[in-house]
Amino acid sequence: MKVKSYFLFIVLLIASIYTQANTFTQANEAYNHHQYAQAITLYTQCVNQGYHDADLYYNLGNAYYKNDQIGLAILWYERALRLNPTNEDIIHNLAFANEHIIDKTDNQPLLIQKWANGILHLFSANGWAVCSIILSLLTCLCILLILIGKSSSWRMQGLILSIVFGILMATSIVLACISNRQSQARNKIIVTAMSVVVKSTPDNSGTDLFTVHEGIKATITDHTAEWIEVKFPNDEKGWIKAENAEII
Repeated sequence: MKVKSYFLFIVLLIASIYTQANTFTQANEAYNHHQYAQAITLYTQCVNQGYHDADLYYNLGNAYYKNDQIGLAILWYERALRLNPTNEDIIHNLAFANEHIIDKTDNQPLLIQKWANGILHLFSANGWAVCSIILSLLTCLCILLILIGKSSSWRMQGLILSIVFGILMATSIVLACISNRQSQARNKIIVTAMSVVVKSTPDNSGTDLFTVHEGIKATITDHTAEWIEVKFPNDEKGWIKAENAEII
């Protein structure tokens, strides 16, 4: 009975993989034939079937962009970037799509913030974890050199290198933790509705504060069942209907 169950599981798994691959191929063909709405439908089917991949999200973002749905294009580019933060194509297309949003913010990150983000995004969380493992091994080798070095110069070199590699290892561990926390965080949203009136309170009768448009990114600071309070890049805050935005 167990053998039959395992066999059935394997058959269903293979069938599921084949179906996903076939749907993905059909979506690519629809995209190449400029049938962008059809491509969106098929790519979305792949997502709903449990296929989560940076290339899939990237292609879905491209299809939405070609279909003149900038907000949803940015959403899927951002999701693709979560899975592959060093992919140049994703970074380029996301930056290009962001140039088309209506709401421009004046707040720019400080130079040191850009520098820090640049270092953080050199690798994914897994990449930084691998770096930390390699550096820990190098640190151990240097410590071994200190212990078995036949001359004082060798032991001194081992000491200096062990300190350097140890600092780099600790830095890699910290960056891996930060990168993993950012990839797991679910407090960033993209406005997907064409335009949204931001309210002072989570109620339709609340005061209208200002209007934002599709594609702008914001951070969730509070929420109710139907509303979310968000903070925009220019530090303005307010409430919008949850249905008008998607979590990255």
